[in-house]
Amino acid sequence: MSQIENVSRRKFLKGVFGAGALILTVRYIPTVRYIPPMWAQGQSTNGQTEADRATLHPNVFVGIQQDGTVCIVAHRSEMGTVIRTSLPLVLADELDADWKRVTIDQAIGDKRYGDQNTDGSQSVRRFYDTMRECGAAARSMLIQAAALQWNVPALDCSTELHAVVHKATGRRAGYGELATAAARLTVPKKEQLQLKKSSEWRYIGKGMTSVDLEKLCTGKAMYGMDARVDGMVYASIEHPPVFGGKIKSLDDQEALKVAGVRQTVSIDPFKPPAAFQPLGGVAVIADNTWAAFQGRKKLKITWDNGPNESYDSSNTRKSSRKLRTSRGS
Repeated sequence: MSQIENVSRRKFLKGVFGAGALILTVRYIPTVRYIPPMWAQGQSTNGQTEADRATLHPNVFVGIQQDGTVCIVAHRSEMGTVIRTSLPLVLADELDADWKRVTIDQAIGDKRYGDQNTDGSQSVRRFYDTMRECGAAARSMLIQAAALQWNVPALDCSTELHAVVHKATGRRAGYGELATAAARLTVPKKEQLQLKKSSEWRYIGKGMTSVDLEKLCTGKAMYGMDARVDGMVYASIEHPPVFGGKIKSLDDQEALKVAGVRQTVSIDPFKPPAAFQPLGGVAVIADNTWAAFQGRKKLKITWDNGPNESYDSSNTRKSSRKLRTSRGS
């Protein structure tokens, strides 16, 4: 009796390497568990992070527990550009947090985080300042809490790695010790924040190892295609063979006879300009990827390819060369 199974990367690597060992030496990597500024914006609509449950939680991106653990939320998706490391590092730097005492929470989709669309190299550009401000807000509250306990001006206090210090008297308090007192204070406004000078940065621009490196190299990382939820189905899409094409007629009877195929869904063509709209076609919905692929092969579609059917890329290249030559480039 045959059996169809969707194999994850993790299972694949286990099968490939068998009893062999892959040994890597890496630097310290924080634990990964997987808009503001309106600062501590809203409550989660889809579930809490460790940062949400921390004692000191001045905004949606950071929380500090009584044992000193700093929980930083990564709200963008890791796509090979190390963004799940980069943005938390920016916050940790501004907070003056010990990177060895940082855990990273992978956020799910939630409007309180603002834009979570991870593409176009926009993550750092759009959230660099936000992460700095969120880290600075937490650091400011910790400094205020220490100053109140020591009965000294907050301006006379500063931070060192994971601690507030009063150099004049040699007093020092860890972030965990101050978390409860700091949580009672008002979160400072953006204009009240004092950001660190670039000469004071610990992590920004220093070259840090990705928090996902070890898991990616050993097959333990969770990819999007590895995710499983109750009632989950799979889709395989037959797109128009020509950009802008439309379905003229569809016969999906044979596709629906494939074991595991549940239904087919026609996808409307885009309205120009295409931008990020679906390009149209037919999706085959099934219980597993194999059934979806096989059902897709059984589709009988007649296409209306539209005006782009006669498009000839070689003519376009010739026109481009001619135009470039006429301009002397």
